[in-house]
Amino acid sequence: MINLPYNLSDFYNFQSVIDQEILSSFNSIDLEVSLLTLPINTDSICMKLVYAGVIIFVFVSFILLIRLFQEQTKKYRILQNGEKMRNAIFAKISHEFRTPLTIILGLSKQLREQKDISANNSQTYLNAIERQGRNLSDLVNQLFDITNLNTGEDTVEWKRGNIVAFMEMIFENYSIYASQQGMELQFFCEEDEIETDFVPNFLQKILRNLITNAIKYSEPGSRINLLLSSSNKKGNKKIIFKVIDQGKGITAEELPHIYELFYRGNNCGTQTGNGIGLTLTKQLVDLLNGTIEVRSEEGKGTEFTVTLPVLQNEKRLYSHWIPEKNHTPVVKQQPLLDREELFSYQNHDNDSRTTILLAEDNKDIAIYTKAIFNTERYNIIYCHNGEEALEMANEHLPDIVITDVIMPKMNGLELCQQIKNSPLLSHIPIVVISAKNEEKDYIEGLKCGADAYIRKPFTPEELQMLTENLLKSRDRLKEKYQRAIVKEEKSEQHDNLNMNFLRHVTDIIYREMKNPDFSSNKLAKELAISVSQLNKKLNATTGYPASTYILQVKLSHAKKILASQNKTIGEVASECGVYDINYFSRVFKKHTGVTPSQYRRLPVHA
Repeated sequence: MINLPYNLSDFYNFQSVIDQEILSSFNSIDLEVSLLTLPINTDSICMKLVYAGVIIFVFVSFILLIRLFQEQTKKYRILQNGEKMRNAIFAKISHEFRTPLTIILGLSKQLREQKDISANNSQTYLNAIERQGRNLSDLVNQLFDITNLNTGEDTVEWKRGNIVAFMEMIFENYSIYASQQGMELQFFCEEDEIETDFVPNFLQKILRNLITNAIKYSEPGSRINLLLSSSNKKGNKKIIFKVIDQGKGITAEELPHIYELFYRGNNCGTQTGNGIGLTLTKQLVDLLNGTIEVRSEEGKGTEFTVTLPVLQNEKRLYSHWIPEKNHTPVVKQQPLLDREELFSYQNHDNDSRTTILLAEDNKDIAIYTKAIFNTERYNIIYCHNGEEALEMANEHLPDIVITDVIMPKMNGLELCQQIKNSPLLSHIPIVVISAKNEEKDYIEGLKCGADAYIRKPFTPEELQMLTENLLKSRDRLKEKYQRAIVKEEKSEQHDNLNMNFLRHVTDIIYREMKNPDFSSNKLAKELAISVSQLNKKLNATTGYPASTYILQVKLSHAKKILASQNKTIGEVASECGVYDINYFSRVFKKHTGVTPSQYRRLPVHA
């Protein structure tokens, strides 16, 4: 008797058992046939035929059972894959909603609660809210378009008309938008009239996505060309239009994925996108029985070519397309402020404010984050990609870094790793902000060295409290580093980059202990960093600038000599590179509260 499998993992074992049963059934049939050839009576022959029929029935039943089981297994796998796909799509949709919702909710709250907000800041916040509201609206509309196309609910209204006039109308609309962005959009067509069948609504969306993408990923001053032509090869009439830009281009690795839903390339700069436009474009082109091709080279631009048949149905005459006034709405966009207008940070050594390095490619999120922190307490440096953020971190040594995960050139997690692996920057706490809300994303952020991981949408209070707590924690670490290095408390030593840096600095100071000309300038030169960087690093880890830290190490050395050796005050001073005894005594008393002689007579030496 064969036991049916209860799960998919037993299916293959079940198949082998079935194969054995089938083989034995064939052997039984052969045996029965051979028996029929023997001279036996009629009753025996009937019995054998009945027995053979039963065996054949069992065999056929097994075959049907296998087929049924295979069909059920196939359906189960299809359902599983469909469920995974739906979950992935919903997760990505949720991800796309989080950023605009964070900005809209956050800035709305700031407008409501900030009593002394300036008119300029108020207008900046309102513009950001309006932009993100439009982004949400576009996202929802495009998702509806894709859904309607997949379900066949979108109405397809074919028209026949002059496609040159139609594309000129689209061109006029987007040429205004391009000029607002500092770019030139040009339209070329050798013919004045090309009669063709087309769906105005579909063609408008195709051109909208291709042209706006070209504008989005091009630099001011560049040119974008819209070319239209017709072809009649071998009696096969086609229309061909191209959108050619001089933008950033698409890498060879990314080209195969550009039509995938929610796919966003790494070379997308500071521009926002949801990865839906090209997916919709490809589906619309397919519905028009056309093809779309792309050629691109990174750093040199991209060329999209769409080929459509002139006539969809030669036997059918569609209604004539008549241009309508204001057929397409004029594209408008609130201009994004330049970084200098958004963040006027200062770089002065005497600036007592806490310096925050903000790495965020979405300027509206940057506006929202800036609105959270009081500019009288915080000096905010803004960068729109990870590479620039790392450069600015090395230059300014901020007190804390706040970074988004998804950024061009270098993402937030890579930035996190670079900072934590740098001896100069490793002490800086990092807050990672992300719309990725799964547990694995949170763990990955912590593995890369993030001190805190905030999920979008976040509240102002959450980011404020995290920032303040991390800064307080960093202040407590300063005391540990002071005890571990200056006082050389072995139990307090920790094997990390900060301690290694301080040990290296302290070793240099001890090596130059007797050198009266040794200074913070020479220390910085030996470390191959600027004096400003050295001061900020030592201030962040010990609470002392370089000159004070050198003096602290020398005084610590003097205390050891006074406590353990019977040397004169002059000899102790010279051991520390000070040859003016009176100056040495004054400095020693200023920092310890007692003179060198009094310190020596103390029963317990701190």
